Amino acid sequence: MTGSLWSLSSSQGLLRLPAWVSTRNGLSAGVRLLLAGTALTAIFLSSVSLYAMFYRLYVPTLLHQAPVYLQYDTANPANTTAVVNFVPEKNYKFLSTSQAYTVALDLRVPTSDENQKLGNFMVSLELCSGSGVSVHKSSRPAILPYRSKIMWNMRTLVQMPLLLLDWWHEDESLHIDLIDVLYDRHFPPINHARISLNKTLQVYDAFIVIRAHFTGLRCWMYYWRMPTAIVFVAVAVVWQPVFIAVVWS
Repeated sequence: MTGSLWSLSSSQGLLRLPAWVSTRNGLSAGVRLLLAGTALTAIFLSSVSLYAMFYRLYVPTLLHQAPVYLQYDTANPANTTAVVNFVPEKNYKFLSTSQAYTVALDLRVPTSDENQKLGNFMVSLELCSGSGVSVHKSSRPAILPYRSKIMWNMRTLVQMPLLLLDWWHEDESLHIDLIDVLYDRHFPPINHARISLNKTLQVYDAFIVIRAHFTGLRCWMYYWRMPTAIVFVAVAVVWQPVFIAVVWS
């Protein structure tokens, strides 16, 4: 039948392919181009998926942050403590074994006379496993930044409109580094933290911050994501056909 894509040869009883699919020398250029485009698309998508899986497995979470609720003992002012649970399960590992971390305590405190007169105080940290075994210990000094009365008065005068509108508060932020290099290579892994202050410090809010310190390939993959992804995908696109050809041969 004229115009039919498929025609049957009565003399040979064979199925003849249409002209746009096959020529005397084999497949037509259009079909070859379609097959090549499909293969390249499949290779590209598999390369992107491979890099996404590798990134998820190799690059850990950058930041772990949890609120700290200090418990004040009126009978013993030196006994200001807090317990922070990082994960609900006892043996759940939330830190990567091969990754170095830093641990710090962020405080937002009022600039009250009591805090200004406090002077130096000690912040102690104890990281424990789910069974209560101490894994890491640290103790660091801290102090509120000093400002003379003249500076305080000038600062208050400048901030007066914002203070009256309650758009600004008289507070200070303290960042206290407690552990410079931390590797969680113990089992059971770190589960919770115990924090204590040796003096009664007035605090608005507090957070314990565990931050990954990326180096090498992890640093490139996290801070330069697009260039690293482009290079990785390009290399995978080139090497996948080579690998398939070697395996096929």
